Parts: sequence; C-alpha cells; structure tokens
Amino acid sequence: MRAYPDEILLSIVARYNYLNGHKGIKPTRRKMYGLEHKKTSIDLPTTLLPVITFVQGSVHEVLQNNTLFPFYKPFLSEKQAETIRRHMLDGRGGSVHLTSGIMASVVKVRGALRLCPKCLSEDSLTYGEPYWHREHQLPGNLLCHIHECELLTECLVCKELISTNNSKDLSICPLFCREGHNLSDQIVTNEDATLLRVTKRIVALFEEALEEKVPLNLRDVYVRKLTQMNLCTTGGRINQQEVCSRFRSMFPSDILTRLGVPIPFGSNNWLSRILRKHRYSFHPLLHALVIEFLLGGVYDKSSYTNISPFGPGPWPCLNKITGHFKKHTVKEVTVTRCTDTHKPVGLFKCELCGFHYTRRGPDFTIEDAYSYGRVKNFGHYWESKADALLEKGGTIRSIAKKLAVDSKTVTLYIKKKQAQFNLDLHQVSEDRDFRRDRLLRNINDFQSYTSFRKANASDYMWLYRHDREWLQKCLPRNSKKTTGKPRVDWNQRDLKIAEEINQVILKLRMGYGKPERITLSKIGRSIGKLALLERHLEKLPLCQSLLEINLETEEQHQIQKINWALRKIEQQGSRPIEWRILREAGIRILKSEYVEYYLQTKIREGYYLFHESITA
Repeated sequence: MRAYPDEILLSIVARYNYLNGHKGIKPTRRKMYGLEHKKTSIDLPTTLLPVITFVQGSVHEVLQNNTLFPFYKPFLSEKQAETIRRHMLDGRGGSVHLTSGIMASVVKVRGALRLCPKCLSEDSLTYGEPYWHREHQLPGNLLCHIHECELLTECLVCKELISTNNSKDLSICPLFCREGHNLSDQIVTNEDATLLRVTKRIVALFEEALEEKVPLNLRDVYVRKLTQMNLCTTGGRINQQEVCSRFRSMFPSDILTRLGVPIPFGSNNWLSRILRKHRYSFHPLLHALVIEFLLGGVYDKSSYTNISPFGPGPWPCLNKITGHFKKHTVKEVTVTRCTDTHKPVGLFKCELCGFHYTRRGPDFTIEDAYSYGRVKNFGHYWESKADALLEKGGTIRSIAKKLAVDSKTVTLYIKKKQAQFNLDLHQVSEDRDFRRDRLLRNINDFQSYTSFRKANASDYMWLYRHDREWLQKCLPRNSKKTTGKPRVDWNQRDLKIAEEINQVILKLRMGYGKPERITLSKIGRSIGKLALLERHLEKLPLCQSLLEINLETEEQHQIQKINWALRKIEQQGSRPIEWRILREAGIRILKSEYVEYYLQTKIREGYYLFHESITA
C-alpha cells in the first residue's frame, strides 16, 4: 500500500482497514501484525516488521518517513536510540515510551490526533482522500505551519472528538464529524505570534532532525549563547533566576499550558536542568522552546554554531603595519574571565604575523570587533620590522610612526632587547668558565676521544659548539692506531664448518624415512650458519667443493624418492604401479623426461621381480 507524503503510519493502517471493508479493526490487526489486540501508537509504533509487507518501502524508509522516531533520535543516547529502534521493529510496545523518557517527561502527552481543515480540502482534491499528517502530530504543534491556522482535535460545532485510537477502533482522517458537520469549513485563524513562532521552531527542529543536522552539543550552544547574553560567566555559572524570568516573559503561562509544558519555577525546574550538564535525555519540545528562547528571530541553521561572546569567527587581525590589517585571519579565540568585572576576555592570535591582543566582551556592535584593550605580543613580523629600522637608524619618534605605535613602546622594546642581550652574554660567559673548569678536572682520565666524550658528554658537546678552538687545544692528541691481526682465521673456520656439513650430509643420506633434498639452505639451517654460507662461501673453499659434490638438483631428488618408494612397495609385497610409486614418493609432476624414463625403467624391472616372486 502506498503512503502519502508526510503520512503517519497509523493513517496507513486506518486506510488499509477502511479500503478492505473490515467492520472492525481486529481482522486488520490480525492480518498486519499477527496479533488480536494491538494499538498502533501515533509517535513510536511497534511491531513494524510484519507491517512492511503491506507498505511500500524498506524498514528504514518507514521509520524515517512515517513515524516520529527521527524527531526523538537526536536527543537520545546512542544506546537509547538503538534500543528503541529494535523495539519498534520487533517489540510488543510499552517499553518504547519508557526507554525514550516520554513517560517520565514533564511534557503532558495528548493522545488525540490533529488535522488542518485547509490541508483536509487540499488532500481530498490532490489524492482523492484525506489522511493524518505526521507534522500535525508533532508534540506541542498546535498550528499548521503552512496555512497558519489552528489544528482541530474535535468538531467546533458539536465538540465531539474526530479521532479514535484504541484496541477496538481506529479512525481514518474524516471530512465530516459523526454528526455530519463539515470539518474543512471549521477554519480558526491564529492571531498569537508567539504560538506561531513556537510552531515554526518545532517544525524547523523536526526538519533538522530528518537531515541529521541537529548538533550533538546543544547544551554547549545554550551556554555560549547565555554567555553572549551576559547570563553566564566564562566559568559556566548560569544566572538561573534571571534566565527563568526572561523565559516566562517570552512564553506566557497560557501558551505553556496549551503546549503541555509546566511553567519553570523554583531552583530545580526543567529549564534549569536542561541548561545544566545533561545526565539524561530531555523531550524535543523542551529543546525547541529553549532554542526559540535563546536563538529566536528568523530560523537560521547557522544559529547553532559559532556562538561566542565575540560573535562568529574568524576575527580581524589588528596589526596596522601588515597587509592584512582588519582582515579576518584570526581563526581561534581563547576566552577567560576578568577577575574584576567577571566579564569574558578574549585572547586573539594571528598565525600570519604573530600579533596577539585581548579584548573584553561581549561584543554588542560590529565596531567592537575592531578594537582591543591590550597587546600581548606584537609578533615576529613587527619585531623583524623594528629590528630592521633600528639597524638602519633614525629617531625613536620616526621609527615609532613607521611601526604604528607610541614612542614609549619603541623605547621599551630597545631596553628589553639590550637587557636580553646582556643577560645572554653574561650567562654564556659564566657557563663557559664553569664547563672549562669541570672538563680540566677530568682531563687526567683521558684515554681516548670516544671514552672521554662519553664520560663528559654535556660539557664536551657544549664546548664543541660554543668554544671549539679552546677544546681542541686543551685535549691531548690521540696516538696513531696500530693495525691488529685479522679477527677471523678463515682456514680454521673452513675446516670446522666442513666437518659439520659432512655430518649433516651423512645424516640426511642415512635416514630411513622419505628422502629430504640436500640443499644449501637445509644444511645452513641445520648447522646454524646459513647467512655465513650465503655471504662468504668463496672464503671457504673446502666447504664449497663439498657442497658442489653433494647438493641435489630437483631431478636427483625425485630419483632418490622414486628409489625409496620402490623399496617400500617391495617390502609391502605390492605390485610396482606408476600411480602407487608417485603417491608413496609424494611426486605430483615429474621434472624432466629423464626422470620419466628412469621411472618407467624401474617399473619394468620391478614388474619382472614381482612376477618371479609370485611364480616361485
């Protein structure tokens, strides 16, 4: 069955029941769910897997397009969302609303279905029948955001509910109430601007949730915005009393009552809890109200991001002598708190020129972004320009003018440079004398440059870098090295290894099992000298000749295995057939025609011997 755009799953089930001519809802529930008693929830219906066979689309599409699961998902933990999704697909109901926190929420849930009288007429003309819209069933949504009229839950003439959703009955979206009053004519135009803003915010938040663009750090967004509103310190302390007062001013008690949301009073109300660190999930309607309260105005998706006491970044660089003056090159700001005024203080660092400045916030106008309170560091670009001008010469005032600073700043910079130079010079001189004395005290232990350098590593390296001429004069000259005897007697090694190779070859030859091929790697691994044989075999002539005589090719090795297989078959008293010989020898492919000829010759010889043994 095809679902209409923005149709709630309950509406699809109701239309299916009506179109099949069932008098009651039981036959439909038995057919679709396989259950006698099953109530189809408006927001988070369960037991969806059997329903998929009657609705066009996959399980994901039904969850995404025909339920309110996407509306709740961004405000749940990953574990909660996965548990609810699993229960919706194959659960029996009840636990879904408990797990999601809807049952424990302060928001009062109203079970009546809502419809827009204008949408009723448009759907009848477009699709030939009306249906229940999903957006009209969003919690707290009392208006149609398209036509800006009130949604109906009852007939305005006879005050009768226009929907039923229980274990015995299920209503399709009607054009007339049971008394015959036309519902499409009962249009009530909304005149409350606040209620319309709330409706549009709820729908906008729902659209954000469908696109999975609701930020995970909503609480951080709230705190940054409160800091910008001067309702939160940079340390995170929120003026809860003032926040609640302003919230009640924006949303009157009658509107909150209609929405099913309690008025925030006291120290532990829902508004105070949602602005603190989240220890559990909150209803989406509460988030929609907080977003409208803090971000307000025209709906803008970018309102969620880049909220700080100094506005969205990047911020301008205020170094006047650079080519990027007042251009937005500062990408990050560090916010601290002023100890006197408790207002936010921003530290701005330009990565291009190294200019660091601070400004007390929050910013209220655009011009505030182009002012600063104090320069923390003029940066490498400014200092290089200052050094070049000081080296070139000129008056302090002329240099200060070119650097766009006060003459006292240039004077202070010169004193700072001179003090640093004197300090470095004095420190180097003291350090040099101390290291010289310490090295001379240890000079009597000198044996070689290597040992002396290791024993006095720090002093030796420092003097080598800063006082190399003195170090070279101080240290005694090293005596000439004498050439020693060769470390390895290759003739002796050749004799020893040749004996070991001979023992390995004899062992391989005399073995009773299946012959193993005699190779260089086999012998080298057996005596533990494979690397030596591979790299220095030319220095071991005895070993080289011994290996040349005994190493086997693949042909020779196959012949050895054929002979061994023939002896084994003869001992078993079996006839020497080709397949039997190859199987015993473990040969799959013969390496050459010679091996093939040798095998056939041995088979004929073995056949005659086997025949003679039988006749005898």
